[in-house]
Amino acid sequence: MDLSKIEQLVDLVARSSIAELDLTQDGTRIRILKRASAGAPAVPAQPANRVEVEAPALHHPERPAAEAAVDIVVPAPMHGIFYRAAAPDEPPLVEVGARIEAGQKICIIEAMKTFIDIAAEAPGIVLAVLAENGEEIAAGQALFRIGPAGSS
Repeated sequence: MDLSKIEQLVDLVARSSIAELDLTQDGTRIRILKRASAGAPAVPAQPANRVEVEAPALHHPERPAAEAAVDIVVPAPMHGIFYRAAAPDEPPLVEVGARIEAGQKICIIEAMKTFIDIAAEAPGIVLAVLAENGEEIAAGQALFRIGPAGSS
């Protein structure tokens, strides 16, 4: 992996809402952490299969405060291409009505020819898929609406 690509990844993390990016390419692992007080260091480590990104949950803005704590919107942590499935011939990772767990992979974003797994931050029920499979998305764009585990 060349220095210019690493610099692009650091810039991507700095501009996005993600706190960490973990990437392996050609046997080299790069881990970029965003810190509040310092820049994002790139740390080589052991090989891994995929990049895992935990998407931060945003409260639904037009709901009252009491409801906002239960209905959440999962935003895109970065600009890229949104995929609902791990491969074109596989079923979507989650469907409307599916019960999900915290840390469960819910979609994949392709950014800079890297496939990034997006995981749910909290458990619940998928109430809506707000992005179209295979379409370009912007950082911060709403991808899913998740309700409490008792919702339907």
